[in-house]
Amino acid sequence: MKKVNGQGDYFRIKEPKWSWEEIGGLTDAKERLREMVSLPLKLPDIFAKVELKPPSGIFLWGPPGGGKTILSEAAAKSADASYITVKAIEIISEPEEIERMYDTALELAPTVVFINEIDALAPNRKQQLPWSISHTRDAPLRLAPTETTKILYEQLDRMSSRKDVITIGGTYRPDVVDPQLLRKGRLEKKIYVPAPDYEGRIEIFRIHLKGTPLSKDVSLEDLAEKTEFYVGADIEGVVREAKIIAIREKGEEFDSLEARHFEEALRRIPPYLSPEIMKKYNETYEAECDHCYLF
Repeated sequence: MKKVNGQGDYFRIKEPKWSWEEIGGLTDAKERLREMVSLPLKLPDIFAKVELKPPSGIFLWGPPGGGKTILSEAAAKSADASYITVKAIEIISEPEEIERMYDTALELAPTVVFINEIDALAPNRKQQLPWSISHTRDAPLRLAPTETTKILYEQLDRMSSRKDVITIGGTYRPDVVDPQLLRKGRLEKKIYVPAPDYEGRIEIFRIHLKGTPLSKDVSLEDLAEKTEFYVGADIEGVVREAKIIAIREKGEEFDSLEARHFEEALRRIPPYLSPEIMKKYNETYEAECDHCYLF
């Protein structure tokens, strides 16, 4: 990955650490990101040879804590690309930083730019917020002024002619995003990052428990059954709590994690998701056009 000194006041130039193998589940999302981000940035000459232009922007959406940030980082790492990350809420008050960020992306190219909670930068100002706060988190408390959104669009349009800078915009609120953000040449391709399924949860537990001694009464399959509405961050929290509980109890005599340690951890950490929230995400996904999720 290319290196530079310094970074913006509001965006970070980061060396990506995550790899695909370290991310449990999410098979479809990982495959789409390989196709739309990693391969085009790593093999630009091959794409040019077959006259295949990759999308310049990806709209990555799904429940909070589901892995959108680490997926974008893994895409950059697998392409050996530079990685710039920013939280939309932090750059709202400094719109000139958006242009500076993309100037930096061009300097470091090939580059993946990840804008987290991009709905704050490009809100649908006519939206009536149909997802009530009882179903999921509300829209951002601060929304970008119209002029700031315009600057973002200008920069996305500038990048649309490039093949070496790809923007990924992440959000857990796809319903409050301005449709203009998703038009061709901007974040035109969508990738849904769902809550992990049963097999995905087993894989996530296995990754976070690698090298940790487990008692014979611990079953990853049983843990996966009990964590239906847990996202990846929830499962990581359960494993962390189980370790703390066991160490507190056994001290220097710690030898392994037992099933009862996980039971206590599950009581401490409830799932973020619920059937009602999952219904909202599934309804949104089912209403989308299938071609939005293909190369």
